[in-house]
Amino acid sequence: MLRIPGRALTLITATLALVAAGSLRSQPLDARTVNLEGTWIPDAHDLHFAFAHRFEIAGEDDGVGDILDDGKVVNYPTFALTYGISPRISAGTRYSTNSLIADRANEWQPFLKVVPLKDAAGVSVSLLGAYNTANESWDGEASAQLDRGPVTLIAAVRGFSSPLAREEEEDEAELAIGAGGSLALNRYLALNADYANMVTEDDAQIGWSAGLAAQIPYTPHTLAFYATNVSSGTLEGASVGIDDAVLWGFEFTIPFSGHRWGRLFDPDDETAAAPATAPAPDAALAGPSSAIVEVDIKDLKFDGAEIRVPIGSIVRWTNRDPLAHTATSIDGSWDSGLIEPGKSFERTFDRAGRFDYLCTPHPFMKAAVIVEGGEAGA
Repeated sequence: MLRIPGRALTLITATLALVAAGSLRSQPLDARTVNLEGTWIPDAHDLHFAFAHRFEIAGEDDGVGDILDDGKVVNYPTFALTYGISPRISAGTRYSTNSLIADRANEWQPFLKVVPLKDAAGVSVSLLGAYNTANESWDGEASAQLDRGPVTLIAAVRGFSSPLAREEEEDEAELAIGAGGSLALNRYLALNADYANMVTEDDAQIGWSAGLAAQIPYTPHTLAFYATNVSSGTLEGASVGIDDAVLWGFEFTIPFSGHRWGRLFDPDDETAAAPATAPAPDAALAGPSSAIVEVDIKDLKFDGAEIRVPIGSIVRWTNRDPLAHTATSIDGSWDSGLIEPGKSFERTFDRAGRFDYLCTPHPFMKAAVIVEGGEAGA
């Protein structure tokens, strides 16, 4: 029976309880492989949670069909929590339980990751330092990533001061290499595969994985389904396979928007809720105002629940989220259509009144434009 220590259960429960706090920067599982994270780190002050479950069927036949008879599903989960310290530095921990490669059942791997080269002509490089508590091993990884259109290629070199469960009295440092790639089939789906080899350990089984990853439309989450012979998500676990094993698994990502964490320490800060107001038009100018009012769409909300603008103003909505939104009048009189990430939509309000609107894919996102003044041209 799988047992999760109380401390780990507390961490997992607390993390999942924060899902509703918001969530926007997801690690793109469709742009990486199962066992190679590549050079990705969260945005500064963002928190990222991912959980992966890998399964095998233990029973008389050891086949998938045995699950209907006496087969037992054996689970090898890994939970990862990563925080963006700055645009190029992140820190976090990985927890793998039911480990098959460690001296103990549970692996904790705290880590620090630095990206000295980021997206230079599609090339990025990262350095990661970690400690595996189960094997009392100082671990490290140097990764390079190349992004070319629908193709992402990742290579990694890993070093360990004391890897794997050993019977030798003296620890021996080891070296592993890994390589893999992802191919985007469309904007939502991608195929990926990877390979890992503990090159200095002759008896170590080569690790591999292959799977399908997806961005979930209209959400910040990504999901991957795959097959692998690797049971653990730590650096050591992802560098060696399990003999004669094929594990089936999935991984799901839950990102959190970082700026909300600051509000925990300043709950009286209401500046974000203050209504936006267009600049007053020059009294010397005849006719309606032509001021442009900017409304950012970010963190699954419109910036400013209500904005007040002079008649004739142009309201520009800009999507700062990594998923598509709309600005759609509740009475159906106007609709932006899908506003893709980084894109904008403008509308001129030429008559006075209150105009309530929402995001069609996310109807809980509601706001209003209040236009003040008489009819345009009146």
